[in-house]
Amino acid sequence: MRNGNYGRVATELQEVIKKDAKPIIPEDLGERVDAAYYRHLVTSNFITTVEVFNDEQISWGNPIENPEGVQVGKTYRYAGGTIIAKRVKLPEVTADYQVFAELEQYSNGDAYDRTGTVFIIPDDKEQSFFDALEQGVETVPAFQANNGKNYHTTVATPDFDPAVELVRFFTPFGIDHFNKQVEVYGQEWEDRAYYKQEVTDLLPMLQDEVWIGIFIGNYDKGGHKVSLNLKYFPGSRMVSETEEEEKSWLYPLFNTLSIMEMAGQEYGTMFENDSLSVEFELPEGITNVALRYISTGHGGWGGGDEFNQKLNEIIIDGETVFSYIPWNSNCGSFRKYNPASGNFWNGLTSSDYSRSGWCPGEATNPVYIPLPDLKPGKHVLKVAIPLGEREGGSFSHWNVSGVLTGNR
Repeated sequence: MRNGNYGRVATELQEVIKKDAKPIIPEDLGERVDAAYYRHLVTSNFITTVEVFNDEQISWGNPIENPEGVQVGKTYRYAGGTIIAKRVKLPEVTADYQVFAELEQYSNGDAYDRTGTVFIIPDDKEQSFFDALEQGVETVPAFQANNGKNYHTTVATPDFDPAVELVRFFTPFGIDHFNKQVEVYGQEWEDRAYYKQEVTDLLPMLQDEVWIGIFIGNYDKGGHKVSLNLKYFPGSRMVSETEEEEKSWLYPLFNTLSIMEMAGQEYGTMFENDSLSVEFELPEGITNVALRYISTGHGGWGGGDEFNQKLNEIIIDGETVFSYIPWNSNCGSFRKYNPASGNFWNGLTSSDYSRSGWCPGEATNPVYIPLPDLKPGKHVLKVAIPLGEREGGSFSHWNVSGVLTGNR
């Protein structure tokens, strides 16, 4: 019956047998799953996952044999093995997608908290960071500081872009490798450090073919093991048939993290009686301009900048547009990731100590600095940090990176 006023009545039922007829209900009904797993299967079909690295070793001093030429999907090693890099094919997606980097890390022999970075190598200029990897750090442009040192790969020029950070992370003290060697009452150790960070703001660089690398500074033949996935989540169930009206825009500016530390790159000590300076030109038609800024201080002794609060100032065309102190006071939250961290007489451990923008076992969040008053044309951006004094053979340095973001 339909609407109470229309219906059909069967007056006869006749059985019809067709040759080779297939049964209406299949013999194999498939795998029985619960509701939660079914939802997972449905959702997974919307997600595009790119496996970049799978349980790759990052270490120092082992033999290196890189593939010949540039081969997509092959892993290359540089700087004594402390850098792995791969040219990968990434999906081309619309602007409504969200992208997340998922990184896993564990110790394969190294006991210490180490600086790590997941980075992209822009290659649309005459030279790129890849040239430094292949030919040496001194073959690419340098920032010349007042202390007389040349800091290669650190700032953008008309012919060179620095590496762009996806994720700045810090390894815990000896996770997994030292789990059974260190016992602390009431403490159970994790076997992996897990970092998940949204990187949607870098979407223009996360499409088509691109070089992606990971660096972990260490001098250990076992080193570390890492895995990296990029996951693309659509913003709509429907595929858009029209071109996006507004697209993201990126402009890499600087990166002082010594990714090629084990191949002669200088540490970020240019802030000694100086500031980091870079010239850039903002094109016409760019809106919502902001600086994606990552900053962490280093110098691991009592007077070092790792353990002392230091003001970071962003200065554009002589005017301070932003200042803050990078400081993380939540490092004790990561105790279960740090079996090899030193235990002190008062019950604290080294991994508990607050630090300049980072903790052992944590990723550092970028800071987004709006620049609504920035006009099209040429500008000079400076980063000023009061670098701590040297003490004997100990010195402080700062890893800062910056990318201009916007819409066009």
